[in-house]
Amino acid sequence: MPLERPPDVVREKTDDLGGGRVCCAVILDRELSRGEIARFYLVDSVERPAAMDFDVAGRVIAWECRKDDEPRWRLALEILLVKSFRQDGAGKMVAPTGLEPVPRP
Repeated sequence: MPLERPPDVVREKTDDLGGGRVCCAVILDRELSRGEIARFYLVDSVERPAAMDFDVAGRVIAWECRKDDEPRWRLALEILLVKSFRQDGAGKMVAPTGLEPVPRP
């Protein structure tokens, strides 16, 4: 089975909600599989924003935050994506919690 490759961001959108808040979204080049979404949400975070602060649906990952915090949230998303697609030296996907990924038929 070929290894899943990390998705690429093809578009970013930020909308001003007023009151110093923004709604942000990144559009990926492909839809994430159920396993990829599960791995994303299993990534441990010491502080916020954590993976559960982001909404993942198909090719879109969205979030709301204070306007001043938008760059920090965008960086946190990048870090979470990298961690959820991390591989060990043998090219095997590493589960964020130390659990083994469930093989798909």
